[in-house]
Formats: sequence, structure tokens, C-alpha cells
Amino acid sequence: MKQKALDFLPFIFAGLICGFILFGTFVNTPDYGDEDTIRIGIILPLTGGLAEYGSDVKVGIDIAVDEINAKGGIGGKDVVAVYKNTWGYPDRAAKLMREGVDEGIPVFIGDITSAGALACAAVAKEEQIVLVSQAATTPELSGYSPYVFRTISSDLYQGRGMARIFRIFHPDTDKITVLYINNTYGTGLMDSFVNAQDESGFTVQQVIPFEEGQRTFTSEIAAIRTSGTDGVALISHVTEADYILKEAEAQRLNVAWVGSDGIVTTELYSHVGPYTEGFIATMQASEVRDPVFIREYQIRAKDSTVNWMAPYSYDTMMVVTEAIRHGGYSADEIRDAFGKIRHLGACGPKVFEDDGGIPPAYDVMRIENGVWKRVSWKEITTTEITTH
Repeated sequence: MKQKALDFLPFIFAGLICGFILFGTFVNTPDYGDEDTIRIGIILPLTGGLAEYGSDVKVGIDIAVDEINAKGGIGGKDVVAVYKNTWGYPDRAAKLMREGVDEGIPVFIGDITSAGALACAAVAKEEQIVLVSQAATTPELSGYSPYVFRTISSDLYQGRGMARIFRIFHPDTDKITVLYINNTYGTGLMDSFVNAQDESGFTVQQVIPFEEGQRTFTSEIAAIRTSGTDGVALISHVTEADYILKEAEAQRLNVAWVGSDGIVTTELYSHVGPYTEGFIATMQASEVRDPVFIREYQIRAKDSTVNWMAPYSYDTMMVVTEAIRHGGYSADEIRDAFGKIRHLGACGPKVFEDDGGIPPAYDVMRIENGVWKRVSWKEITTTEITTH
């Protein structure tokens, strides 16, 4: 009998191990809460000057939610996006997030502006609620709180990228004016660009701020025109960029332009026209190759070109639901799960670093025949070699 027991010892150990695994799996089964649905707060502007961006956010989020729920939701519960309209105001964004916290929502996506995201980040830090921004690029958000994340990289990288692209595509440009929106997004990106001037081989001759919502740019364009500037780095939202470029055309300003990601929307050319032909801008990597997403976006947005805010919002919703599915439906569980996520999204991989952000990945866009098109990295590297 003793020998027979020894013969079966490996199987006994195997059974015990399986028992521990099953027990561990049972103990660690995520808790999705007592509610019938999984609610995720969405902080965004659906009206006001930033509504064009907010509309794309909603399209991306809605596509993701419909896909998730068509596959059974999370633990059999439907995912519900709870939209909170900021009207484009940071103070209202923070107020709406507190409202969502009172409603028992443990995780929020937004805000799309850097100022709005920072206002919400303060609430997330205080209330220990998870915030994930899909669009805020201010360096101030990096390492803000263990509960604050973003699925887009910091402007520390984009500003340097803008400077590099300026040198590659406009090698004869020596004196540059930085025309930037005077908010958290604009100042962070401006600082990064200015700090890169020495390594890029040009001189920032002047920096000119303008206010969010400003519509008249007569004096700013005149200052650029009379300064002897060769090129302009435009850091702006598309709303202000429309007026800036119309004024530049009216004053016959003939300079090289490189813009930031805030202007890369289909509205720029349709509002300004041929003056923007050949315009170059940097933006977060957002090339979408999934034909299903592209088709669904085109149907819902009634637009043939996929604006980048939609796939970033789609990916962010997918990342958040993945964290809930594997971690559970509480702020701490979601926060802890983010550190383990390796998500390949519609517009690239999403892997969080220790500061809550993701590594940089950028595209270069150019308006060709009235449409924003990606510049191939082969062209970029070939042009860089040729001009140096």
C-alpha cells in the first residue's frame, strides 16, 4: 500500500496544484460591482468652439462600446458611456467629474484639452478615482498621480519632433517665429520647441502668444511679416488656426509653416482653402488600417477622412474596459490593471510607463490636393539625408 501511494504521489501533487490554481482563480475573479451595467464617465466638449473634436470623441467611444457589448460586455454586463459635456471649460470639466464621482463612477476618459485634463487630474488625485486622457499632451500631466494616465505621449517629444521636421523640410529656414495658443497645451509645446532650437540649427526669433477663442490676428501677422522671419511654428487649435491663416493670406505672408496636432482636421482646408496647400504638421501616430473601423467611422461621422481624435478615443475605451475585465470595477483595481496592459489598438500599441503616459510615436502630415496625407518615413529620412 505504501508503494502504491508513492506511485500516485505525482498525481496527488498535480491535483493539489490544480486545486490551488482553481482556488486562486476563484479568489481573484474580478468583482464587477452590484450594478446592472459598467458605467464609464466621458468628459468632453459637445458644444462650443471645441465641439468638432468632441464629436469625433463620441464617434470613437460609441464604436468601441457597441463592439464590446455585441461580444457580451464585461462579465455579462453592458458597458455604458456616461457623457458629460464640458462646453470646453476646464472648471466645468472638474465639476462634472466630481458629479460623476458622486454617481459612483470609478473611471473617466477625458478631458481632451490639457487645461481640462489637469483640472480633472486634480479631482482624480483627491478622490482617488482613475482618469485617462486620450488627447491631453501637457508635460505637467506626467507623473501627476498614480490614478492619472493618458494614451497619448507628452509634448516634450512633439515639440522636438516639430523642430526636427522644420529643419528637414525647410532647411533654408534660419529665423522662426513661434505663434502659440496661450493655454497649457500651447505653452508646454512652445517651450519644448524653443528648447530644441540649438540642436535643430535655427533661431527662434520671437514667440507670439494668442488667446483661446481669439478671432482677430491683424497685429500678430503684421509682426511676423515685418520681422524678417523665414518660418512659423503654429501651435493652435483648428478654430483659431482658421482665422490665423486667413489673415496670413490676406497680408500675403510668404513663409514656411509647420503646425501642431491641434490643426490636423478636415476643417482646416475646407475653411481656409488653397493657402494651406503643402502645409506640414506633426501629430501623434494615428494611422488606422482596420477597414471595419474606417467604414464605421465614415458612416457615423459622415466624413471620408478619419480624424485622429476618434481612434484615440476608441483605443482608450478599449484599454479601460480591458483593465476592468481583468482587474475589476473599482478605481484601485483599474489603476493596478493598467500596469499590466499591452494593448494593440486601432492606432498603435498602448503600454503605460511609470509616469502614466505612453512612449512617443509621431506621424508627419501634409495637405495634398486639399487633404491631409501621411508623409512616409522613407520620404522623411531620404529628405533628411539629402538636406544634411
